[in-house]
Amino acid sequence: MTRTVDLAPDVGGRSRNIALAGAVLIMLAGVFSVAQDWIQHTQEGIAGYKAWTVAGPRCQTLTAGASAGRAQQIVAFGAAKFGREHGATQCSDVATYGGWGFDLFPVCQFDHPGLIEVSTRSGLYRFWPGYVNPATISIEHGVPTCVIGVSQNFGHRLIFDGPAPRPASTLR
Repeated sequence: MTRTVDLAPDVGGRSRNIALAGAVLIMLAGVFSVAQDWIQHTQEGIAGYKAWTVAGPRCQTLTAGASAGRAQQIVAFGAAKFGREHGATQCSDVATYGGWGFDLFPVCQFDHPGLIEVSTRSGLYRFWPGYVNPATISIEHGVPTCVIGVSQNFGHRLIFDGPAPRPASTLR
């Protein structure tokens, strides 16, 4: 009985398998990288949302005719302008939907603003947190909301005992 040995191995079939395995590994690495980026983005978004949003009592909304002072200190942030009478302001972009979203919205915090005016594409909004209360303005989904309280450190002690009294000119 004679035995034949093929000295030329089937390189074509083996190289196809190696190429296919390499393509699968590259594809898995890409999927892993995208998943890792999404997880990191979501974690940062949730942390930013928690760091900048405040749950507190709503600020008083003022009508256009109410005289409560002038918001002469203007800060432009994003597509909005934030005006205040006094104090300091800190702003940041925050991810929508509790930090899970890919869109961003502006949040500004004020240490003792008096009157706050917010100008957006949808109009002018006026809020009265008072001269003592800190306030947070969020413009998620295009409409500004104002709540009493802040989450950021302004470098000094903030006095906060609850919603401020209404300005005398609106008490009618």
